[in-house]
Amino acid sequence: MRAPIIAASIVIVVAGMRAASPVLAPLVLALFVAVVSLPALRWLRRIGAPVPLAIPAIVLMDAVMLAGVGFIILQAVAEFREVLPEYLVRIQVLQEAAVARLQLAGFEATAVPLRELVNADRLFLLATDAARRLTGIIGVTLLIVLYLVFMLAESVGLPIKLQQAFGDRLGALSQLGRVVTEVQTYLALKTLVSLATGLLIGTGAAIIGVDFALFWGFLAFVLNYVPNVGSVIAAVPAIIVALLQLGLGPAAALGGVCLGVNIVLGSILDPMIVGRRLGLSTLVVLFSLIFWGWTWGLIGMFLALPLTATAKIVMESSRTLHPLAILMGPVPGLTDEPVPTPAGLRRE
Repeated sequence: MRAPIIAASIVIVVAGMRAASPVLAPLVLALFVAVVSLPALRWLRRIGAPVPLAIPAIVLMDAVMLAGVGFIILQAVAEFREVLPEYLVRIQVLQEAAVARLQLAGFEATAVPLRELVNADRLFLLATDAARRLTGIIGVTLLIVLYLVFMLAESVGLPIKLQQAFGDRLGALSQLGRVVTEVQTYLALKTLVSLATGLLIGTGAAIIGVDFALFWGFLAFVLNYVPNVGSVIAAVPAIIVALLQLGLGPAAALGGVCLGVNIVLGSILDPMIVGRRLGLSTLVVLFSLIFWGWTWGLIGMFLALPLTATAKIVMESSRTLHPLAILMGPVPGLTDEPVPTPAGLRRE
C-alpha cells in the first residue's frame, strides 16, 4: 500500500511543479544566480564594502550582463531584418533547383512561391507573437532580479540565523554548504567551457564571413549549458545561414568548425565537469534534461544538471536514499570518482 501512495504523491508534486512553473522556474533560476554571485558578494564585503552597497553592485553587474545579452539579440534581429529579402531570393533559387532535379529524376514536384508562405499578414502575426514573447521575457527578467535582491540580502544573515535556530544540530546541515560549493564549481567550470565554445565558433563564423557571427557565438555559449543537444541546436541555424549566404563550401566549413570545437571541448572538459564534479551517469543526464525541460521549459533545461546534482548530493548524506545516489552516478571503475558514502557510515 505504501508504494502506490508514494507514486501518487510524486505525480501530484510533479504536476504542481509544472502548473506553478511561471513562478517556480524564475525563482529557482534566481536562486542559482544568487549562488553564483555569492563569491563576488563575499569578496566585496571582505574589502570593506557595506552590505547596502555590495548587493546593488552585484545586481547591477548581473543586470549589465543581461543588457549585453539583449543588445546582441536586438542587433541580430535588426541585421536579419535587412538581409531577409536576399535570403528569401536564395531560398527560392535553391528550391527551384531542387524541384528541377527531382523532376529530372522522374518525381512529381512543384515549387511553392514564397509569397504564399511569407506574406504581410503572416509577418505581422509573427512580429506580434515575438513582441508578446519579448514582453514576457522582460517580465520574467525583472522578477528574477527582484528575487535576486532579496536572496542576496537574506544570504548575509543566514549563517547567524542557522546557528541560532539549530545550535549544536547545525552539523546536520553541513551538506548544504557542500551543495552550494559543488554547484558553484560546476557553473564556474561550465561557464569557462561555454565561453571557449562561443568564442571559437563565433570567431570561426567571422573568419568564414557568415552573417551574425557575434550572435552565433553567443548562441553557442548559451546553449552549451544544455547537455547533449544544446550544441547541435546552436549549430544548425548558423550552418543554414552560411548555406544561404555563401553556399555549400562555407557552410560545410562552419559545420566542421562547430563539430571540431564540440568534439574537442565536449570530449575533454565536459566529461570532467559532469563525470567528476557532479558524478552523474550519461543516462541520468539525458533523463534529467527531458524531465526538467518538460516541467519548466527552457529554464528547466538550463537548470537540469545543477538540480539533479543537488538532489544526488542530498541523497548521498541519507542512509535511506544513498542507494539511489549510487545508481545516479557513473559506473565504478570507469571514472576516478570514488563511490560516495552516506554521512556517518564507513565502507568496509
